[in-house]
Amino acid sequence: MNYDEDKLISHLLLSLKNYNYETYKHSLRVAKLSFKIANMIHLSLNEQLSIYKGALLHDIGKTMIPINILSKPDKLTSAEYDLVKLHSSCGANMLEVLSPLMYLIPAVLYHHERLDGSGYPYGLKFIPLSAQIIAVCDSFDAMTNKRSYSYKKVKSFNEAIQDLKDCNNKYNQMLVSALEKVLKNNESIFLRKNNENNGIAI
Repeated sequence: MNYDEDKLISHLLLSLKNYNYETYKHSLRVAKLSFKIANMIHLSLNEQLSIYKGALLHDIGKTMIPINILSKPDKLTSAEYDLVKLHSSCGANMLEVLSPLMYLIPAVLYHHERLDGSGYPYGLKFIPLSAQIIAVCDSFDAMTNKRSYSYKKVKSFNEAIQDLKDCNNKYNQMLVSALEKVLKNNESIFLRKNNENNGIAI
């Protein structure tokens, strides 16, 4: 990572931390898991680092979403949900003007796409590997941590992994298996529930 890139990522993460702490902590957890999966499937070190950095910034576009929506204690309305779904495109637009970080755009833009075409923003079926890895980790973290604007109960490790397996048409099952191995091999990666350890992803 060169100095300019390091500085830009640090500034963006600080802005996210100051805007919505839950999303910031969620992003750190997703980045750690994504890096571990990239290592588990034997990607090159450069690829591992790129995926880690893309995961750190995958929700940076949420700094463009009204904070009263991000911190809403109740289920989102349809209109609010549509607004939050803009965050991946907003994040990509932010990186587009930061030339050292432009190569991270696919990870940020496509992390809510799904292999069956049911995701957003474009309904793609052919998704970059970086975005597929982040999608698995993002969904796992969202299921296993308390979230704002979610009426669903927090799931256990086993329940979340099983949900990802059940959605075999949406998630790359090789990556789901890699996540399961990462968590079993290193229990410290499994972040325990507490008041400062919340994650949000939709």
